[in-house]
Amino acid sequence: MARPPHPGPTERELTLLKILWRFGPSTIKQILAAFPHTPKPAHTSIQTNLQGMLDKGYVTRYPGQPSHLYAAAISQEEVEQHAVKDLIGRVFDGSALRLMTTAITQGQASPEEIERLQALLDERAKRE
Repeated sequence: MARPPHPGPTERELTLLKILWRFGPSTIKQILAAFPHTPKPAHTSIQTNLQGMLDKGYVTRYPGQPSHLYAAAISQEEVEQHAVKDLIGRVFDGSALRLMTTAITQGQASPEEIERLQALLDERAKRE
């Protein structure tokens, strides 16, 4: 039985997108230099990943001499919003409150993040 399609970028694709978001349009050589994991993947592996991402619309490619430049075609915000929506739906049965409660009670949120969350909640309450 075939595996269902992934609802968003895979771990490797997300790593590549993070590099492109941070450094902007880059060659494969530049992407490899910024790759955070060791051992680093082969040049051909990154090339194959980028081709798949190109097909999915995650990146764009600018032909060049001697190397192509790749750039993110989707924003970090788009990926984050899709991932959170998917996570809330699949894991938390549609409850954003359960997601936030779990993050806060499990120590995943810093005091600064909790303060920012409170400010967002206060701001939202004023609008309603």
